[in-house]
Amino acid sequence: MNPIISVVGTLTALTLLWLFFRPPFGRNIVHLNTNQRIVALTYDDGPNPPYTERLLDVLAKHNVKVTFFMIGNRIEKHPETVNRVIAEGHQIGNHSYSHPLLGFLLPPSVRREIERTDALLQRLLRSENPTGVFKVDEIVFRAPMLTRFLPVAWVLAKGDRAHISCNVWSWDWTTQNPDKISKTVLKKTLSSTGAGSIIVLHDGKAENKNANRSGTVEATDRIITALKQDGYQFVRLSDASHQL
Repeated sequence: MNPIISVVGTLTALTLLWLFFRPPFGRNIVHLNTNQRIVALTYDDGPNPPYTERLLDVLAKHNVKVTFFMIGNRIEKHPETVNRVIAEGHQIGNHSYSHPLLGFLLPPSVRREIERTDALLQRLLRSENPTGVFKVDEIVFRAPMLTRFLPVAWVLAKGDRAHISCNVWSWDWTTQNPDKISKTVLKKTLSSTGAGSIIVLHDGKAENKNANRSGTVEATDRIITALKQDGYQFVRLSDASHQL
Protein backbone atom coordinates (compact mmCIF):
# COMPACT_ATOMS: atom_id res chain seq x y z
CA MET A 1 0.00 0.00 0.00
CA ASN A 2 1.17 3.51 -0.78
CA PRO A 3 2.55 4.96 2.50
CA ILE A 4 0.88 8.33 1.84
CA ILE A 5 -2.51 6.65 1.42
CA SER A 6 -1.86 4.65 4.59
CA VAL A 7 -1.04 7.79 6.61
CA VAL A 8 -4.04 9.68 5.24
CA GLY A 9 -6.31 6.73 6.00
CA THR A 10 -5.01 6.47 9.55
CA LEU A 11 -5.43 10.19 10.17
CA THR A 12 -8.95 10.10 8.73
CA ALA A 13 -9.90 7.17 10.96
CA LEU A 14 -8.47 8.90 14.04
CA THR A 15 -10.32 12.12 13.18
CA LEU A 16 -13.61 10.27 12.80
CA LEU A 17 -13.07 8.49 16.12
CA TRP A 18 -12.30 11.80 17.81
CA LEU A 19 -15.44 13.36 16.34
CA PHE A 20 -17.52 10.42 17.55
CA PHE A 21 -16.22 10.31 21.12
CA ARG A 22 -15.55 14.06 21.54
CA PRO A 23 -18.09 15.87 19.36
CA PRO A 24 -17.00 19.52 19.02
CA PHE A 25 -20.52 20.97 19.15
CA GLY A 26 -23.22 21.32 21.74
CA ARG A 27 -22.79 22.20 25.40
CA ASN A 28 -21.15 19.79 27.84
CA ILE A 29 -21.24 21.23 31.38
CA VAL A 30 -18.39 19.85 33.48
CA HIS A 31 -18.42 22.34 36.36
CA LEU A 32 -20.12 25.53 37.46
CA ASN A 33 -18.61 28.71 36.06
CA THR A 34 -17.66 30.30 39.39
CA ASN A 35 -14.74 30.87 41.73
CA GLN A 36 -17.02 30.83 44.76
CA ARG A 37 -17.05 27.96 47.22
CA ILE A 38 -20.19 26.34 45.95
CA VAL A 39 -20.72 22.77 44.78
CA ALA A 40 -23.55 20.78 43.24
CA LEU A 41 -24.18 17.32 44.60
CA THR A 42 -25.83 15.08 41.99
CA TYR A 43 -27.12 11.50 42.27
CA ASP A 44 -27.63 9.07 39.40
CA ASP A 45 -29.59 5.86 38.76
CA GLY A 46 -32.48 6.24 41.19
CA PRO A 47 -35.03 6.24 42.55
CA ASN A 48 -33.98 3.28 44.67
CA PRO A 49 -35.95 2.69 47.89
CA PRO A 50 -35.04 2.54 50.71
CA TYR A 51 -31.68 4.18 50.00
CA THR A 52 -33.06 7.24 48.25
CA GLU A 53 -35.29 7.85 51.29
CA ARG A 54 -32.34 7.42 53.66
CA LEU A 55 -30.36 9.84 51.56
CA LEU A 56 -33.24 12.33 51.72
CA ASP A 57 -33.15 12.05 55.52
CA VAL A 58 -29.44 12.95 55.52
CA LEU A 59 -29.99 15.87 53.17
CA ALA A 60 -32.87 17.16 55.31
CA LYS A 61 -30.68 16.96 58.42
CA HIS A 62 -28.13 19.23 56.76
CA ASN A 63 -30.73 21.39 54.94
CA VAL A 64 -28.97 20.70 51.63
CA LYS A 65 -30.69 20.56 48.24
CA VAL A 66 -29.31 18.41 45.41
CA THR A 67 -30.11 17.19 41.90
CA PHE A 68 -31.26 13.63 41.20
CA PHE A 69 -30.78 12.21 37.68
CA MET A 70 -33.42 9.49 37.46
CA ILE A 71 -33.98 6.47 35.21
CA GLY A 72 -37.41 6.33 33.60
CA ASN A 73 -38.29 2.71 34.28
CA ARG A 74 -37.40 3.21 37.95
CA ILE A 75 -39.56 6.33 38.09
CA GLU A 76 -42.47 4.18 36.93
CA LYS A 77 -41.81 1.67 39.72
CA HIS A 78 -41.33 4.21 42.51
CA PRO A 79 -43.33 7.38 41.81
CA GLU A 80 -43.90 7.91 45.53
CA THR A 81 -40.16 8.31 46.04
CA VAL A 82 -39.96 10.84 43.20
CA ASN A 83 -42.87 12.73 44.75
CA ARG A 84 -40.97 12.99 48.03
CA VAL A 85 -37.83 14.19 46.23
CA ILE A 86 -39.84 16.99 44.58
CA ALA A 87 -41.80 17.83 47.73
CA GLU A 88 -38.58 18.31 49.69
CA GLY A 89 -37.25 20.79 47.16
CA HIS A 90 -34.69 18.73 45.28
CA GLN A 91 -34.26 18.98 41.52
CA ILE A 92 -35.01 16.01 39.30
CA GLY A 93 -33.21 15.32 36.03
CA ASN A 94 -33.35 12.88 33.14
CA HIS A 95 -30.91 9.93 33.06
CA SER A 96 -32.59 8.11 30.13
CA TYR A 97 -35.41 5.59 30.31
CA SER A 98 -33.56 2.26 30.53
CA HIS A 99 -29.90 3.27 31.10
CA PRO A 100 -28.39 1.90 27.87
CA LEU A 101 -24.99 2.91 26.54
CA LEU A 102 -26.79 5.83 24.97
CA GLY A 103 -23.84 7.10 22.99
CA PHE A 104 -23.79 3.94 20.88
CA LEU A 105 -27.45 4.13 19.81
CA LEU A 106 -28.81 5.77 16.69
CA PRO A 107 -30.25 9.28 17.13
CA PRO A 108 -33.94 8.18 16.93
CA SER A 109 -33.36 5.69 19.79
CA VAL A 110 -31.50 8.31 21.80
CA ARG A 111 -34.39 10.72 21.33
CA ARG A 112 -36.96 8.12 22.45
CA GLU A 113 -34.97 7.33 25.60
CA ILE A 114 -34.81 11.00 26.51
CA GLU A 115 -38.38 11.96 25.57
CA ARG A 116 -39.95 9.01 27.37
CA THR A 117 -38.34 10.01 30.67
CA ASP A 118 -39.02 13.70 30.06
CA ALA A 119 -42.72 12.86 29.83
CA LEU A 120 -42.66 10.95 33.13
CA LEU A 121 -40.84 13.74 34.96
CA GLN A 122 -43.05 16.45 33.47
CA ARG A 123 -46.18 14.64 34.62
CA LEU A 124 -44.86 14.35 38.18
CA LEU A 125 -43.65 17.94 38.22
CA ARG A 126 -47.06 19.20 37.17
CA SER A 127 -48.75 17.37 40.03
CA GLU A 128 -46.06 17.65 42.74
CA ASN A 129 -44.56 21.08 42.03
CA PRO A 130 -47.40 23.43 43.05
CA THR A 131 -45.15 26.41 43.78
CA GLY A 132 -43.53 26.19 40.36
CA VAL A 133 -39.99 26.05 41.76
CA PHE A 134 -38.93 23.93 38.80
CA LYS A 135 -39.96 24.66 35.24
CA VAL A 136 -41.57 21.64 33.64
CA ASP A 137 -39.96 22.31 30.27
CA GLU A 138 -36.42 22.76 31.64
CA ILE A 139 -35.41 19.28 32.79
CA VAL A 140 -31.65 18.76 32.94
CA PHE A 141 -30.14 15.72 31.26
CA ARG A 142 -27.14 13.45 31.88
CA ALA A 143 -26.31 10.48 29.67
CA PRO A 144 -25.73 7.11 31.37
CA MET A 145 -22.03 6.62 32.09
CA LEU A 146 -21.56 10.12 30.65
CA THR A 147 -21.56 8.69 27.11
CA ARG A 148 -22.02 12.04 25.38
CA PHE A 149 -20.88 10.64 22.08
CA LEU A 150 -21.90 11.86 18.63
CA PRO A 151 -25.53 10.56 18.59
CA VAL A 152 -26.26 12.04 22.03
CA ALA A 153 -24.56 15.36 21.28
CA TRP A 154 -26.48 15.58 18.00
CA VAL A 155 -29.89 15.01 19.60
CA LEU A 156 -29.19 17.44 22.44
CA ALA A 157 -27.84 20.12 20.11
CA LYS A 158 -30.93 19.83 17.90
CA GLY A 159 -33.03 20.53 20.99
CA ASP A 160 -30.73 23.32 22.21
CA ARG A 161 -30.13 21.32 25.36
CA ALA A 162 -26.99 20.99 27.45
CA HIS A 163 -25.45 17.79 28.74
CA ILE A 164 -24.61 17.83 32.45
CA SER A 165 -21.33 16.05 33.12
CA CYS A 166 -19.15 16.41 36.23
CA ASN A 167 -15.61 17.09 37.37
CA VAL A 168 -15.67 15.04 40.57
CA TRP A 169 -16.27 11.29 40.36
CA SER A 170 -17.05 9.45 43.59
CA TRP A 171 -16.45 5.97 42.14
CA ASP A 172 -19.21 4.77 44.48
CA TRP A 173 -20.44 2.32 41.86
CA THR A 174 -17.22 0.36 42.47
CA THR A 175 -17.31 0.41 46.28
CA GLN A 176 -19.71 1.07 49.12
CA ASN A 177 -16.94 1.77 51.60
CA PRO A 178 -17.92 5.20 52.96
CA ASP A 179 -14.31 6.02 53.86
CA LYS A 180 -13.16 5.51 50.27
CA ILE A 181 -16.12 7.37 48.76
CA SER A 182 -15.82 10.42 51.00
CA LYS A 183 -12.02 10.61 50.70
CA THR A 184 -12.23 10.40 46.90
CA VAL A 185 -14.76 13.20 46.70
CA LEU A 186 -13.16 15.47 49.28
CA LYS A 187 -9.64 15.13 47.87
CA LYS A 188 -10.76 16.51 44.52
CA THR A 189 -13.33 19.01 45.78
CA LEU A 190 -11.05 20.57 48.38
CA SER A 191 -8.28 20.99 45.84
CA SER A 192 -7.60 24.28 44.07
CA THR A 193 -10.07 23.24 41.34
CA GLY A 194 -12.89 22.47 43.76
CA ALA A 195 -14.87 25.71 43.45
CA GLY A 196 -17.96 25.10 41.35
CA SER A 197 -17.55 21.34 41.33
CA ILE A 198 -20.31 19.10 40.06
CA ILE A 199 -20.05 15.90 42.11
CA VAL A 200 -21.59 12.64 40.91
CA LEU A 201 -22.73 9.93 43.33
CA HIS A 202 -25.30 7.15 42.96
CA ASP A 203 -28.46 6.40 44.93
CA GLY A 204 -29.34 3.52 42.59
CA LYS A 205 -27.86 1.17 40.03
CA ALA A 206 -28.20 0.74 36.30
CA GLU A 207 -30.08 -2.05 34.51
CA ASN A 208 -33.11 -1.46 36.73
CA LYS A 209 -31.56 -3.44 39.59
CA ASN A 210 -31.88 -2.78 43.29
CA ALA A 211 -28.60 -1.92 44.97
CA ASN A 212 -27.33 -1.36 48.47
CA ARG A 213 -26.28 2.28 48.63
CA SER A 214 -25.77 2.55 52.39
CA GLY A 215 -22.12 3.50 51.84
CA THR A 216 -23.13 6.39 49.60
CA VAL A 217 -25.65 7.57 52.20
CA GLU A 218 -23.01 7.54 54.95
CA ALA A 219 -20.42 9.14 52.69
CA THR A 220 -22.87 11.92 51.82
CA ASP A 221 -23.22 12.76 55.50
CA ARG A 222 -19.44 12.99 55.85
CA ILE A 223 -18.95 14.93 52.60
CA ILE A 224 -21.51 17.57 53.51
CA THR A 225 -20.12 17.95 57.03
CA ALA A 226 -16.53 18.36 55.79
CA LEU A 227 -17.37 20.77 52.99
CA LYS A 228 -19.55 22.93 55.22
CA GLN A 229 -16.70 23.15 57.73
CA ASP A 230 -14.50 24.40 54.88
CA GLY A 231 -16.98 27.10 53.95
CA TYR A 232 -18.70 25.46 50.97
CA GLN A 233 -22.35 25.94 50.11
CA PHE A 234 -24.53 23.50 48.17
CA VAL A 235 -26.73 24.28 45.19
CA ARG A 236 -29.10 22.54 42.85
CA LEU A 237 -28.25 22.92 39.19
CA SER A 238 -31.37 25.07 38.84
CA ASP A 239 -29.93 27.47 41.43
CA ALA A 240 -26.78 27.86 39.36
CA SER A 241 -28.39 28.02 35.89
CA HIS A 242 -26.62 31.31 35.17
CA GLN A 243 -23.30 29.57 35.87
CA LEU A 244 -23.84 26.58 33.58
